[in-house]
Amino acid sequence: MYSLGVLSVTLLRREMPKLHGVKKVFDEVHGYIELTEPELAIVDTPTFQRLRYIKQLAVAWYVYPGATHTRFSHSLGVMHVMGLIARRLYSMGYIHSEDDVQLLRLAALLHDVGHTPFSHAIEPYYRDRVGLSHEDLTEMMILESYDIRDTLIDYGFDPREIVMILKGKHKEPLYNQLISSDLDVDRMDYLLRDALHTGVAYGTIDIHRIIATITVDGEGNLALLEKGLDALENFYLARLHMYKAVYYHKTIVGYELLLRRVYERLCEELTGEILFNSVNEITRAIRNGSIHMWNDAWLIGVMMRALERNDVSSYTKELISAFLTRRGYKVLIDRSHFSFSQESTIKDADVEELKRLAEELKVKANVDEVFVFVDDIKIVDTDPRSMPHIVVEGQGSRALSVISNSIINALPRRYHVKRLYVLSLWYERAKKYISKKGVSR
Repeated sequence: MYSLGVLSVTLLRREMPKLHGVKKVFDEVHGYIELTEPELAIVDTPTFQRLRYIKQLAVAWYVYPGATHTRFSHSLGVMHVMGLIARRLYSMGYIHSEDDVQLLRLAALLHDVGHTPFSHAIEPYYRDRVGLSHEDLTEMMILESYDIRDTLIDYGFDPREIVMILKGKHKEPLYNQLISSDLDVDRMDYLLRDALHTGVAYGTIDIHRIIATITVDGEGNLALLEKGLDALENFYLARLHMYKAVYYHKTIVGYELLLRRVYERLCEELTGEILFNSVNEITRAIRNGSIHMWNDAWLIGVMMRALERNDVSSYTKELISAFLTRRGYKVLIDRSHFSFSQESTIKDADVEELKRLAEELKVKANVDEVFVFVDDIKIVDTDPRSMPHIVVEGQGSRALSVISNSIINALPRRYHVKRLYVLSLWYERAKKYISKKGVSR
């Protein structure tokens, strides 16, 4: 966990036309996106420009060749969606001022600034080995970087307030919900953007209907008018499809696991190479500005140089070559399924069986690279406190899950992923071994 000492700043907000766009950028999802002066200043910083070189879906382009869009374009899209919703809520009196609309747009713009190279593929390494989540890294980028932090202060915005919004701890609960909830601006953009670039057509949502019907209920929670019910249901259905077809696609996950394995070994073996694998090293890079080089291209470069180095083992080089030439982990056993239970139904015995089989493959079948992957993804949370609410005229608001005729009640609650992966080099050997044992796949 990252923590920062006391940051003392004096804020003097610049006088400028309220939410006046000074530049337009054409986006393939939303059309023209306008940037205000402070937003443009943030976008032009080296720390933010780093996101141009980090793919939104990490290694998904190994399966969907069009999935080469970046964290940069996604961040602009999230800011744009936030602007549309915040302006609507401001006109309805739920957001206090145009300054707060700008504050929310800046928070949306910066929400992903802390992602590592290849994002979710190697972020578990930083969480488990370094003790930093991508949310921690985002906080560090905003509060420690001379360019982003000083730009925000220069325009009269407190970097700490933006961090509080991103952490869900702002004094205005509505602001927290807009950036992080079941129906937030992040999801609204990435579902559309990811569906477009992967070609997974059933991942699309009616964002215009959602925005046009968004409101706040009597308890101050983000909600939709009743006429937005169909769009909200489709939002959940699209998310379900994208989890299965993209985010947890068996081949995509396999390459994420391989890249993580490569990175772990490089951090153990490489000497004299900047690897950004400690809190001190990352903090130093953020403060001196060199963090801008920490992107996908940097990691590819590290791997390619490692192939020529004597201090890198031949086994690690084999794994690197497997990744670079698309010969990664393949699924040997896949017992993933949807569940209608609100609680996890993954049994320890099921996981232990896969682990035992993995060890058996290593010892008895001489299969070196075996990986058990288990995850439990919440698709629909029927808890009324978590579910978006629908405002019904004359009846107040009700959680989507308690509307009896909503199709949300027919959707599975969780997606349980249980897989055994082996490197393609040993796939046929492993497949033959488990076939002889009569193990179900």
